[in-house]
Amino acid sequence: MILSRVRRIRRRLTSLGVALASFVLVAFSHAQDASVDISGVWSTNSLDVLDNPAWDIVGQFSCRCAAETYDLLNMLLYDSANDHMSANEIREALEEHTTEIIADRLSETGLSVGEAFDLADDPAIQCERFPAFRTVLHADPIEFEILDDRIIIRGEDLTVDRTVYTDGRSHPEGPTTPAGHSVGWWEGRTLVVETVNVSPNLVDDQLAFHNSDQARGVERYTVSEDGSNLDAELTIHDPVMLRGPLTIRRPRILTPDVELDRPPCEAISGQF
Repeated sequence: MILSRVRRIRRRLTSLGVALASFVLVAFSHAQDASVDISGVWSTNSLDVLDNPAWDIVGQFSCRCAAETYDLLNMLLYDSANDHMSANEIREALEEHTTEIIADRLSETGLSVGEAFDLADDPAIQCERFPAFRTVLHADPIEFEILDDRIIIRGEDLTVDRTVYTDGRSHPEGPTTPAGHSVGWWEGRTLVVETVNVSPNLVDDQLAFHNSDQARGVERYTVSEDGSNLDAELTIHDPVMLRGPLTIRRPRILTPDVELDRPPCEAISGQF
């Protein structure tokens, strides 16, 4: 009997050790590097900031492209066999590659919805704010405001202001909205944002694909060691529109001298 009790105690201690290890692992993975500061305005190379020393050569050619396209970009830039290509030819190759990646990743439903879409029916023309994913992929500057229990992300033009809850709360059960519901946590130097409860909408006008109400987005914003660069990516999981996850990357740099331009939506859409 004593031996049986000892064995039970050992099993309990083992279980406790596993649970404790799991707790430590989760706590570590959700810890923020104390030196990281993501607050401020971050810009893509679409602005007149291309000469900023924070850009490396990849950043200067960066685009709203699939993650796989950046592998192609590195090959085009660093393989001497491609030295004959002009800057415009490289950009065209990147655009074509991302278009092929997206077309291959779309489901039959995603393809049919995309083919039926007419840019003349873009909701933005009617002054409707961009939904969550389109706001993330927008090329203009974004601003992060850090509060105790949340992060506010603002953009320009018709982007929607987003609230990312960082207090450990879970997602609610619906309803779906254009902005969805976002929670966030830190993994070292990376802010991770998960968004669900998004209503069906256009993900991006240039990339020309849509999301369903079952889509889930995971954003990863990684701040460089010197605090000047932000590697931003969005991965969309959508069992309706996609055959598998699709990741779009768009690097940014810190631009403290840039202020967000937020004119009335009528001035942007042409609805005076």
